[in-house]
Amino acid sequence: MASGIVESSSQDSAQQPQQSGGRSKLVQRLLGSSGDLPQFLNDLLNTMAVVVAGTEAAGFVIERGGETGQETVLRAIAHLRPDDSDQDTRVAAIKAFQEIILPCVEQGKDGAIEVGAPDAGEPQYCLVTLLRSGAVIVAATAVITRARDVERARQRLTSMQLVAGYFELFQLRRGAIEARTVAQSHQNVLQLATAVGTAEGFESAAMNLCNELANRTGATRVSLGWLKGKSIKLRALSHTEKFDKKQELIVQLEKVMEECLDQEEPVKYESDGQRSDNVTRAAEALSRAQGGNSVLSLPLRHKDDVHGVLTLEFAPPAKLPEAVVEALVVATDILTPQLRDRYENDRWLAVKAGHSIQHFAGLAVGPKHMLPKLIIALVIGLAFFVTFFKPMYHVSAPFQLASIGKQPISIPFEGTVQEIGINPRTEKTFQAGDEVKEGDVLAIMDTKQLHEQLYGAQSKAASAHARADAARDAARTQPGKLAEMREALEDEKASKADARLAQLQIDDARMKASFDGLIIRADDLETKRNLAVKKGDVLMEIAKKGELRAEMAVSEKDIQEIREKTQQGKLATSSFPGESFGFTIDRIVPMGDAKEGDNVFKVYATLDQKADWMRPGMAGEARIDVEKRRLVWIWTHRLIDFLKLKLWM
Repeated sequence: MASGIVESSSQDSAQQPQQSGGRSKLVQRLLGSSGDLPQFLNDLLNTMAVVVAGTEAAGFVIERGGETGQETVLRAIAHLRPDDSDQDTRVAAIKAFQEIILPCVEQGKDGAIEVGAPDAGEPQYCLVTLLRSGAVIVAATAVITRARDVERARQRLTSMQLVAGYFELFQLRRGAIEARTVAQSHQNVLQLATAVGTAEGFESAAMNLCNELANRTGATRVSLGWLKGKSIKLRALSHTEKFDKKQELIVQLEKVMEECLDQEEPVKYESDGQRSDNVTRAAEALSRAQGGNSVLSLPLRHKDDVHGVLTLEFAPPAKLPEAVVEALVVATDILTPQLRDRYENDRWLAVKAGHSIQHFAGLAVGPKHMLPKLIIALVIGLAFFVTFFKPMYHVSAPFQLASIGKQPISIPFEGTVQEIGINPRTEKTFQAGDEVKEGDVLAIMDTKQLHEQLYGAQSKAASAHARADAARDAARTQPGKLAEMREALEDEKASKADARLAQLQIDDARMKASFDGLIIRADDLETKRNLAVKKGDVLMEIAKKGELRAEMAVSEKDIQEIREKTQQGKLATSSFPGESFGFTIDRIVPMGDAKEGDNVFKVYATLDQKADWMRPGMAGEARIDVEKRRLVWIWTHRLIDFLKLKLWM
């Protein structure tokens, strides 16, 4: 490494005043440094080199990079070398500095590293000082100096560390400047919002915004364009109330705005040729046409959509710092919703309705919000399905199986039950559930009294017959005996009638089954033996086996839907709910019965098929097929009928 920043490392008294004056100027430069980090680091490096009598110095900014993105990279931003070395020599010197500084950065420590001694004279040391922002190392400085020994080098390193303290002062001043800039930007945004908010209508708000921006940024012209259909139309121009839309300048401004609209990001073109990374062809053409103005176009964005573009022009050599550009971007994002609301409110009602329909139609067919769209489509599809689909409408009613052709076995005359019939198949007395055959004697009444009545009537008849014969013989000689004969004949007839009645009752005393069937009801027949009974009392009831029908109780609300002979349905019993059987409506009893708080009508139906396990008295649920009707009617007709009844509609 070459020597020569300071002519000598001697400390004689003749050079003290010159060094003190030089240091004073360097300190003043450090105290008055702006927020530019490279410039400050260069001044700091000069000061350190003077303080430690350095011969060469370099400053680096610490960055992260490399293949993994986590490697420490030293980017050189200052290099002090007083000789006229060529570029290759300087590159080699920078590389040598990096190799010395890198271990210090990795260890996080300052250091005084010996870098070799010349053929004659004091050895050389590289003094490394790390500059921190909080706990993070952000930069490093290195100065080559001569010293007697390492202790002397460390003393000079301490002097460098004291000078490095100015970096903290620089950070404080830089933070204050940034805070002041942010505060100023916020104030500008508030004033711009006030200018827009106090205006009446979109045109006035746009004009106020352009004028306020021109005054605050120093722009020669500020223009605002708004999206109309698929193209941008100029709506406001700073300090210009009226302008010709076909004017060449207006056409150029609209092209610049459309260029920004297509890219949906800021477009910047400086008078010196510097530009943003995107397409700036239209901005460059406008700049040349207006004498080299700098052009900045900002999209007016609301949510994900760009509604307009704001274009600012600056006369050369004015330039906008990046911080100001970022502040303007934030301002436009804040102000765009207000401008959009003003624009929407200024339109005719019919236009608003049309644009709303267009907007919602675009949302409906666009790729955004697919889940809500899917839900809406399903709801609409369900609504159409419910409205137009016609399933079979059913009327539900409880039912009970009943036998067809039942025969009640009733008491033929008043008396006592002498005996209950014996079932020849079981050799036990008949009970409920037993099968019977035609002619089986089910019960026998006591006929002793009837036989007495029969004998008495027969005796009276014979006596009356004898008296009639005697009166007939006497009438040949005594005509008055004819009346006696007739009386005797009438007594004979009456006695014979009593005898026949008694004989009939004796014959009926043996109660028989008139057909093959099943005893479906019998109230504990054993207790009926020798029990006095009255004529007409039902002793038991038999029915034909397998001859069943369904007796349904249909509510008054549904009876108008039921038709005889034509309607069919299905039923299932509570004991076998998984098996259903078809039926056909036979007869409707027109008289209603009050049952469990409802008025019901009895409806009889014939079963299309039967099962062996079916028994009279089994109950369940029946569904009668009425006709196909709209699903929405099926779901709502009960409620509609209720409301009609309550509201008398």
